[in-house]
Parts: sequence; structure tokens; C-alpha cells
Amino acid sequence: MMKTMRAAQLTEPGKPLQLVEVPVPKPKRGEVLLKVKAAGICSSDLHYQDGRSKVTRLPITLGHEVAGEIVECGEAVKGLAVGDRVSLFYLVTCGECMSCCTGNDNYCNEAEMLGKNIDGGFAEYLTIPARNAFPFPNSIPFSQAALFTDAVATPFHALSRAKVKTGDSVLIIGIGGLGLHAVQIAKIMGAGQVIAMDLDQDKLDLAQKVGATAVVNPGHENPVEKVASLTGGGADVTAELIGLPVTVRQAIDCTAIGGRTVIVGICPEDVVINPYHDLLLSERTLLGSADQSRADFPVIIELAARNRLDMSYSVTRELPLDEVNRGLEMLRKKEENIVRLVVTFP
Repeated sequence: MMKTMRAAQLTEPGKPLQLVEVPVPKPKRGEVLLKVKAAGICSSDLHYQDGRSKVTRLPITLGHEVAGEIVECGEAVKGLAVGDRVSLFYLVTCGECMSCCTGNDNYCNEAEMLGKNIDGGFAEYLTIPARNAFPFPNSIPFSQAALFTDAVATPFHALSRAKVKTGDSVLIIGIGGLGLHAVQIAKIMGAGQVIAMDLDQDKLDLAQKVGATAVVNPGHENPVEKVASLTGGGADVTAELIGLPVTVRQAIDCTAIGGRTVIVGICPEDVVINPYHDLLLSERTLLGSADQSRADFPVIIELAARNRLDMSYSVTRELPLDEVNRGLEMLRKKEENIVRLVVTFP
């Protein structure tokens, strides 16, 4: 095996990622060495590059949506073998605290995130605890499996927290890398009506292709009135996946009496909420959803393996590592109708 590898690292906020040669890591006890095959480019990577969200050290290799092939196992690794195709849960946790033991790994005090706190997948190899690696069948391409990590697992976790039940009307605000999968997940969970909201008509058309029963374009119509007319008063569940004050406010206003609003989009700005009118009188539940849990992965992989999840529209374009900065710029400028851009490796 090679002693060095290429990696795309953030060395300074506001600057392009630097392609560097670094040593191939060695798996420790309980870890596996992964030959990276695919790594998704997420809006979070833009936030780290722009300095809107902070990484904990520099330089750091970005990329938290990762799938690849195990090429070496450290001591005491059980249940995995060289050659296994795996998708990665991106939070490296202690595995022993109450949060980890109860399926709430995302609240582990020792959690470190790939591509934010520790080196991620914009590299030819990476090491990861074996408990973070989930095998998937040969029928699923690496580029799609990489997206299980965030683009699928995050909306799955959010809609699970919102307790979508049979017959619910569900509104998905933001039809991007998360929203396209959220539409499908809501239907799988039993939603009777799934409404997609976005300003981009192409994305709304795509949402209908994967199962949205209705669409709302706030640029052309009053979203609150439209959702109320479609549902008879408001959505039972609303998932906000964008992270802007205006869309968070719309999410609350579009939710029915007794409904649940779950906020997923990263919104650092304040949003005005009137507890009396927004929550008390309407008995709405306002939820936050952070990341996902290891427990979500086996379910997601099973759904994809059985073709319950249609991932055929998920990967907009595959790019080599040399073009990772081009991919980040495409995402920043909203070029094309991007669901996900994925860095792929031979």
C-alpha cells in the first residue's frame, strides 16, 4: 500500500481547499482503514470554508458524507472484513455514555465529526472506528451510499423525531440534498399527503417525481394560505431544511393546530416567536433535530437495498478530487439543479 495519499484540506477560512500529500493513516485497535470511494459535498462544507461554522483545527480534511471499501482492520475488529463496502456514521463517539447506549449518539459529549473535528473523506484513505462503518450491498453504488450519512439520515432522524404517522400531511421546506429524500421518507412513514416547498420550480418538479403530492412556490403564492388550502388548515408535520429566519417562520405558520414543526436547517439568526399565539393557543410542538443516530443506519440501508428509497436522482454530478473546489463553487452559486455533488475516487 502507498505510504502517502492525496487530501483536500481547509487551511484558512475564505480560501480554496488545498490539495496536499499526507501520510496514509494506520488503523488503531477497534478501527478500520477505508479506501474512500465517494464523499458528498454538503452545504456544511461551504459553511466551514466560509467560516460561518467553525472547524476545531487547521488544517483539516473536509468531507463528512463518506462511503468506501475496507482495506485493513485493526486489532479486535469484529463483524467487518477487508473488502466490505461501508457507509459511515460521521460522529465518532465514546460508545459508552448514556447517550450512546440509548441511541442518542448525537448528544455524546465526546462526539467528533468527520470533516469538522477530525479528518474527513476528501482524501484517498481514512481511519474510523469499526462501530461507525455500516456494510451495504453491491447493488448500491458508492456515490449513493455516501449520501446515507447525511442527506438521507438527517431527514430520516428529523421525521422520526416528529413522529410522522399514517395519514399525516407533511410539508417539506427546502428540496435540496435533504429535502428530496425527506419527501420519500415521509411517504415511507405513512404520510397521506406530502407537500414540497421551494423557490426553484425544477426542484419542485423533481420532488413530484419522487412522490410529492403537491408543491408550493413561495415566489408565486402565499405559502401559508396555499398549505392551509391543501390540508384543510395546516400540515400535521412541517420539516424546515433550509435554515433562514423567513423559512423557520413559515414552517411554524404552516403547521396545523396540534401539529409538529421540526427545525433541521442551521439558522444562527434570531427568529421571533410568540409563545401565546404560536404554541399555547395552537398546541403546536416545536422540535429541533441535530444530525442522526447510529440506530438510523440499518433501517436506511435496508430501505435503499429494497428500492424503497429512489436514489436515482440523488447524485447530480460526480467529480474527481482535483475538482473539489469547483464543486464547492457550483454549490455556492447554485449552478444547475443540484441535489448532491459527490467526489469520487477510482
